[in-house]
Amino acid sequence: MMNYPKLHSPKRQKGATLIIALVVLLLIMMMGVGALNTSNTQLQLAGNLQFDDGAMNNTETAVATAEQWLSSGNNYLNSGFTVYSGATPHLRTMAETIDPFTLAWSDSNSQSVASNNAQRYYIQQLSINNILFGSNLASGKQKSSACNKVNTYLITARGTSARGATKFVQDYYSVLSCTP
Repeated sequence: MMNYPKLHSPKRQKGATLIIALVVLLLIMMMGVGALNTSNTQLQLAGNLQFDDGAMNNTETAVATAEQWLSSGNNYLNSGFTVYSGATPHLRTMAETIDPFTLAWSDSNSQSVASNNAQRYYIQQLSINNILFGSNLASGKQKSSACNKVNTYLITARGTSARGATKFVQDYYSVLSCTP
């Protein structure tokens, strides 16, 4: 007869392998939960940045629309820049002081670019017929036949995004003011 080694009986096993395996599984699970939380936070940050960018794009569109309005035809000569008019509420005089942060941004005080009111602006005239720096008239020389006068304006625009992010931009804009 052959002698086989005795196997250990179940009473003598300590279960250290089971405990180590459970600890390793617990650590892997904790790392997974941490990675999930991190990726969820990054997703929310990316979404917020996207809405911020949308608001900024809406603001820049409003500024570009106001600049285009000022530079087309004789809009820069509009009487709304000298006397506040309810017909053109987005045109403001030099004397008015307006805080864009406390303004209601409604049809009674600004111009909407889109029907959803995500892009609004108002224009304030800052100066009339300023002589351009470096022109002959500004340096005391004989007047040239070229136009050397400008009207300057402050365009204030507000853009909002779908989730309510709001951006403001102020832009100084000048238009040649020589009349033919």
